[in-house]
Amino acid sequence: MRNIIFTGKGGVGKTSVAAATALKAADMGYKTLIMSTDPAHSLGDSLDVELGPSPVKITENLWGQEVSVFGDLNLNWDVVREHFAHLMASRGIEGVYAEEMGVLPGMEE
Repeated sequence: MRNIIFTGKGGVGKTSVAAATALKAADMGYKTLIMSTDPAHSLGDSLDVELGPSPVKITENLWGQEVSVFGDLNLNWDVVREHFAHLMASRGIEGVYAEEMGVLPGMEE
């Protein structure tokens, strides 16, 4: 298995290059999953296909997915919050202090 990660500033072509690379890899016979974590969700537009939080078959050997961090967090937040509350209580931190510490960095972005 190989992971290829495209990073860089906004507008430099990460999505375009990632899509082209994924299409070529799939064309060469490699089973390929292309994923985007960008909140703008432009990968589906680049590939002209509707993508969501689960992998969708695009072509032979190619699947695509647009990960929704907030969607996943919302689905699992009760479990995470409960675990965090128990962790804080075991350390002697309770009430509003534990609640304030339960806000994850970057959640508002």
